[in-house]
Amino acid sequence: MDAPKEVAAGSLRRSLLFVPAIDRKKIEKSAGSGADTVLLDLEDSIAIDAKRDARENAARSLQGPDFEAAELVVRINPLASPYFEEDVSAVVAGGARCLMLPKCESADQLSEAVARIEAAERAAFEAHGGQGEAGVANPDVKQTVRILALVETARGVHSVVDVCASTDRIDGVCFGHVDFSSDMGLASPSVANPVGAHARASLVLGARARQKAAVDTVFLDVRDDEGLEAEAREAASMGFSGKLCIHPRQVAFVNRAFTPDEAAIEYARRILEARDDAEARGVGVFAVDGKMIDAPVIAIQERVMARARRAGVA
Repeated sequence: MDAPKEVAAGSLRRSLLFVPAIDRKKIEKSAGSGADTVLLDLEDSIAIDAKRDARENAARSLQGPDFEAAELVVRINPLASPYFEEDVSAVVAGGARCLMLPKCESADQLSEAVARIEAAERAAFEAHGGQGEAGVANPDVKQTVRILALVETARGVHSVVDVCASTDRIDGVCFGHVDFSSDMGLASPSVANPVGAHARASLVLGARARQKAAVDTVFLDVRDDEGLEAEAREAASMGFSGKLCIHPRQVAFVNRAFTPDEAAIEYARRILEARDDAEARGVGVFAVDGKMIDAPVIAIQERVMARARRAGVA
């Protein structure tokens, strides 16, 4: 059996920090947070009467030079909301490379969302005179917006494999355990209770089944650093590629949990060096520290080294 691949597209997404798009100061501060991805939020953190201003802020931020070290993603409002069309139109015209779609529940829903995103891409392309990013006339739409699907309901968890297979624009799925807990009628949001733990595991399994990245849910207590790091390390051990953050102070803990440490890097190096020696001798299976090493184990260690390099620690 092949080892799981490093499936996250684009930049390394260990930490994904939510920032309310209405707050210019927080947006500016997030640029120096160390987060791999800054999620400009147009949904839960934005009051109804502030939706328009937040949308305009997000579009301006996408065009600014302040986020060279971080990927910018916009969480738009759900497809069923009255704000979806305006959100998509504004941020795609603003140059959005990736959108987080909330309340993802089915392949049909994703297909409809993609159709509307494509329409916005065409409109933005035509508004620029049919020119690509380099300013050269091109008959094809150059901007192809990627998608992070936010799964927040029982139906969404149940359908995660179909959601992941619905469009090749999907980079990965993210778990929203607070809304999931509400949908389930649970007394409090938690990934520790059996239902929350099952949903969390189901999401990462479903995503990996379709070779998509899985991003773990938020940790609500911003003062509990030890609890955050423990939950993040658990998520990494489960196969998640990153974790959603709700406060800048969480970023460093999450980045550390999803970055191979010195021991992991040294072990990976030993395995890969032993592999090179075995290949030179024409041997396919060998032992290190008394443990059998074959192709799937090698592939895992290759992924460790690749992730370490992308994080700048190897």
